[in-house]
Amino acid sequence: MPVPPAPRRTAALAVLAGALAGLPTDATAAGTDVSSPAAPAAAVVRPQSEIDPPDAGDGAAADPGALASAEDRLQDADPGDLWAAAGAVISPIDPLWSPGEGAYVVSGVARARLNAEMLLVHAYAALAGREGSASHPERVEPLVRLLTGRMYVARLNGRVAKAPAPGHSVTVHAPGFSDPGGDVRSMHQALDAVVARALAVAWRARDVVGLSAEARELIQDRVSAVARSPFWRSPSRLLNQINWSADLYAADATVTGDPRLLKQDYRRQLIWFADHARKAAYPGGAPNLGSGFAFRYLPQRAATNPTNRSDTVEYANIVLGALAYVDEARAAGMPQLPKRTRDVFRRLARRVTWGDWTAAGYPNWDSGKGVGRLHLTQYWLLALRGYAAGTEGSASAGYLPAQVPTTRWLVRRAVELYQRRADTGGSVILPASAFGVSGSALVKNTFDGLTGTARFASTLAELADRGLASPPGARAPVTPLPAAYSHDSDIGRLAVTTPRYSTAFLQPWTPLRVGGLEPARLLDARGRALTGVGGSGQGALGLTITAGPRRLIETQPGVRRKGHTELAVPKSRRDHAAPLSGEMTVRGGEASDGVDLDVTHRIASGSLRTTYRVRNARSTAVQAELRIPTYGRGARGSLRVGQTLGPKALRRLLRITTPVGARFTVRLSGLPSGATGRVVRVATQAGNPTPGPQLRVRVLLPGERTTTLERLIRVPAATD
Repeated sequence: MPVPPAPRRTAALAVLAGALAGLPTDATAAGTDVSSPAAPAAAVVRPQSEIDPPDAGDGAAADPGALASAEDRLQDADPGDLWAAAGAVISPIDPLWSPGEGAYVVSGVARARLNAEMLLVHAYAALAGREGSASHPERVEPLVRLLTGRMYVARLNGRVAKAPAPGHSVTVHAPGFSDPGGDVRSMHQALDAVVARALAVAWRARDVVGLSAEARELIQDRVSAVARSPFWRSPSRLLNQINWSADLYAADATVTGDPRLLKQDYRRQLIWFADHARKAAYPGGAPNLGSGFAFRYLPQRAATNPTNRSDTVEYANIVLGALAYVDEARAAGMPQLPKRTRDVFRRLARRVTWGDWTAAGYPNWDSGKGVGRLHLTQYWLLALRGYAAGTEGSASAGYLPAQVPTTRWLVRRAVELYQRRADTGGSVILPASAFGVSGSALVKNTFDGLTGTARFASTLAELADRGLASPPGARAPVTPLPAAYSHDSDIGRLAVTTPRYSTAFLQPWTPLRVGGLEPARLLDARGRALTGVGGSGQGALGLTITAGPRRLIETQPGVRRKGHTELAVPKSRRDHAAPLSGEMTVRGGEASDGVDLDVTHRIASGSLRTTYRVRNARSTAVQAELRIPTYGRGARGSLRVGQTLGPKALRRLLRITTPVGARFTVRLSGLPSGATGRVVRVATQAGNPTPGPQLRVRVLLPGERTTTLERLIRVPAATD
């Protein structure tokens, strides 16, 4: 039974209880000239090399009544009505407005990121003529003055920062934006980008909100100073994350009326990225993209670097956001991009669409950053914004079939997923991560649920402004993602997304201990985990063969094993991303001490059929154990720890419901007589921290004989 709303809200408020860690405010004068970037001695210094500056707190300051009302409004909103959803989720933030500070203040602190996101919401609302919690035109000017005043750093040590050396990522720079008080550790390229975007939208709404002449001048001065500084001008860039540069150039064109950066520097950044899709971006480094166009997070490092040996899905989508201004730049006079550049972005857009997203509006998530990025709510939303803005802003290029209708559909599905997760938790302020993943320092030390909620609202506001809403009665076409796949031979990743499920087969990757010859995870079309979200060995989907106490074969080891082959993908499908027509067959195997295993997967839109052919050349029998895991904790699941199944029950169709209510069926064939099944509890793993009950089926495989076992998993169409 679903948890009724009242207890859910009580639980959510309990999680959000407690005061936020306050930081002292500092009414530093506008245009701060920071003489020394050193932090106060009492401050806790953490490494800062991420996309966001640190945010303190967990959203506990939200009013309980406001949370309950917001949750009701969010559930009532049609997922295609982006403004209705945006207005609902930010209503708990509204009471945090301080007229005296001219800012949203949490535990005495006005943070730049939260206030920039809220400026985006209010400015877009003014442009759209919206009313309600999103509409506060009177707050636009104070927020502009806040961001251009005490959150603006004009110089460091009396100087404007030089361009970073090629291949180096530098966060502290000037001119730029930071939290107030002269502590420049909060500076980050992403903060420059979001503040510039917010000020540009405020500029567009200047007449609607009655922005003063002084505020208009401040916007022009600050945005132009940052965008035209050596730190941002081409050929300077921050590794291969050209999306931040693109945001600055577009903002500058908007507020100054001079499209020079958009026509020249922007074009150069796009061409540079494409030109280095296949050749090293920096000396001793790697190309920006892999063999199948997987995104490399560290182009200044070799392709063999552990981070570069995995697709970094969240950043692939964030960087795709660089395409958000292609049509705008072309209209402003930017020459057409070279054909080779357009071909790269066409292939990248298809790779990201068919390899990185699922029918749930959620990433098909693998990351070179490991559990430091996997399933973080804020990065899901950053990826959504990057993907949607990038594909809409380059619509005239036609990189995708049905480019905007597909994006519109994906946005709608993402809103539906946000609604479901809010309903489950009883709050519009979502947890820092999904599926119980908590290995990131961003979760443990720097997560601010209110800022994440404001980010969701600002993303929906921008996407509504871009015409990606699909409210009831609107003539806005939507085109669902097709069943599709993507393959990258250099990192050994095969990702599959269909209208019913999503999965990925991965080479064993040591930092996460995930991968092998099996699907690394299985999620349904509503974004619920079926067999788990990762893990390996005894916690994952797979087959183990043992002889006494010795393990001979493991199909999901999570680490490289001698005798273990990679899955062979048909030549015509290698290093491609495309719709999945019919059935795809992939094969692999392992051999150890007289036992050979061949594994064949037949992948279809609604099913995964796996055949194990075991040749036991030994004179004695070996034992095989098939694992069917589930995800989640709770009482809804159909498997009970301690439950046993005999041969007759195992040969019937197994209808499995996970503890979180997701459903799939399993049919096992070829089981020798004497097969037994038992349901066990398994240990948590970093990549799969919330495992559910697991069915383990044991069989004896006779010596000097070949045995064929088959496992057929079917996932039904999405239902409640």
